[in-house]
Amino acid sequence: MIMKKNILFICIILNSWIVSSQTNITVDLQKNSWIAIYGTTNVLSFKLLHNGDKIADKTVNITATQNHNRIYLSLNQLSLKVNNFDSDNKMARRDFLKLVKADSYPTLGIQLNYIETTPGIEKEAYTKGNVFVNITITGVTKPYNIPVTSTQHGEYVSINGAKKINIRDFGLEPPQEILGLIKVSEWISIQFHFVCKFTIEKDSVTLNTKGRTIQ
Repeated sequence: MIMKKNILFICIILNSWIVSSQTNITVDLQKNSWIAIYGTTNVLSFKLLHNGDKIADKTVNITATQNHNRIYLSLNQLSLKVNNFDSDNKMARRDFLKLVKADSYPTLGIQLNYIETTPGIEKEAYTKGNVFVNITITGVTKPYNIPVTSTQHGEYVSINGAKKINIRDFGLEPPQEILGLIKVSEWISIQFHFVCKFTIEKDSVTLNTKGRTIQ
């Protein structure tokens, strides 16, 4: 099981400003951030939400190292407490906790391998990239490539991403209710929206913001 660090590494996924080999950054995760799991049954859809105010260590210092279009971070692991996922559909939440064996595996683990940035167009309001991660659920680890985008709003950056995965990849069986009349799909969508404030050490990097170079 991946040990807990913090979730904030993901908040510099698409920081297109980084152009030096190594950058020291302080990241402040804002409380309006969230992670959601979307699923469906043969009769309805459901949503499980993990709010940003339940994420520990909302401020962290990170060293980012860039090699060509790949970014590696000094903190690259996180875990999410499964009990922090909530839903208006209490049955869906109960089944989710049972599915991921919350008593035996209280966290979901994510390990960031690297971030691959995509060159953008100067006039674009957002930036694109891909995050290469290992996701661990109930002790089973699988690799994924998650496409992400980021948008800058003054001193804040919002990062959005989504990935559709099959729970059978982790050896899990979709639950059934009412003698099999309600069947849960094996496909779920993991989506996230992070809002972060960056403080970059002045002497560690030259910033390039959409064509403007700032020393």
